[in-house]
Parts: sequence; C-alpha cells; structure tokens
Amino acid sequence: MVRSRKVVGLIWAVLVTAMVVVLIAFSRNRTDQVPRLPVISEISDFKLTNQFGLRVGKEDVSGYVLVVNVIFTRCPGQCHRLSQQMVELQRRIPPGSPVRLVSLTADPAYDSPEVLKKYGDRYGADGARWLFLTGDKAALYQLAMDGLKFSVVENDPKRATTLEDLFIHSASFALVDRSGRLRAMVQAEEANALDEVVRLTRLLSERNSQ
Repeated sequence: MVRSRKVVGLIWAVLVTAMVVVLIAFSRNRTDQVPRLPVISEISDFKLTNQFGLRVGKEDVSGYVLVVNVIFTRCPGQCHRLSQQMVELQRRIPPGSPVRLVSLTADPAYDSPEVLKKYGDRYGADGARWLFLTGDKAALYQLAMDGLKFSVVENDPKRATTLEDLFIHSASFALVDRSGRLRAMVQAEEANALDEVVRLTRLLSERNSQ
C-alpha cells in the first residue's frame, strides 16, 4: 500500500512537471508571436513652446508614449477632422496611461501659444495630456519631417485659394515610444485608424517599447 501511494505520488509529480513545461513553452510561443515594431527613426532633441507658453524639450516627454499629428489652427477641414480624432483618443486612452497626445503646428508664425490655447480649449483638450507645440519654424519642421517622417510644405499664399491650402501636411499619427523612437505611422483616413492607434499605445506602454 505504501509503495502504491509512492507510485501514485510519483506519477502526479511527473504529470504536474509536464504541465508546467507545456505552459512555459506555450507562453514563450505566444510572446514570440507578438510582432516587434520596427525602429523607424530616433527623435533628436528639440526645444519648442506649448500652449501655456512653457518650453518643452525631448527630456520633458521622455518616458511617455507619444501620439503626434500636424495641424494648423486656420485650417477648417482636414485639421478639424484630425483634432476631432485626437479628442476621441483622449477619451479612449485612460488618464493614468503613460501616453501623451502632441499636435505640432505647421503655421508657427500665426499659431502663438495663446492661439493654440484657444484652439485646444475649443476641443476640450486636457492640457496635462494633450500638448500643442509651436516655436521656431526650422526646429518645428525638422522635428516633423526628419524625426517623425511627416510631410509638411508651406504653399505660396498667392496660390492658396482657401486657408486650408496655406500648408500641405500629412494626415497621419506618429507613434513614438518611451525612448524617443518613432515606431509606427497610422493614416488618419483609415477606417480603423483610432483602434490601431489605441492598440499601439497599449503595446508600447506594456512592452516598454522593446
């Protein structure tokens, strides 16, 4: 009887060990199947000004996942739609998440901090989570085009038939990880664009951009 109990105990020990091995292997397999986002570019240091007139540099947003777009406040069409999408992202991304929304202006000569503050208020922007950045045009365009791979072109005012024609820029969202690296671009016109942005912010937050 004692020997029988020992045999049964040994069998159970072997079964439990086998189950643990299978679970570990399954877990590793699932982890390996999670796609790794490419590193598209490294964001250089920058010095810009937010809607409150405060200086903002790369070190101030370090440790946060950034969702970035390009707008300008005189744009009545595309920029309005992009800002409405940011409003929805602000609603869907939990306040406690390590995520910040950032809107760069293509029109710094007009979009002063005061103008951007009024624009943000119009959309109910939470100033602690959604930054509007202006500043030196060369610095803005370098960040937008070199670091974030946006297209931004100032049109000849004489050829612009509407305010929207003053600047031509990408209608997309750039996803930057906590280490200041561009990891993905999402086209705003895509039907599932916001779902994809939310998914990527979660991925970059939980996996710490690795």
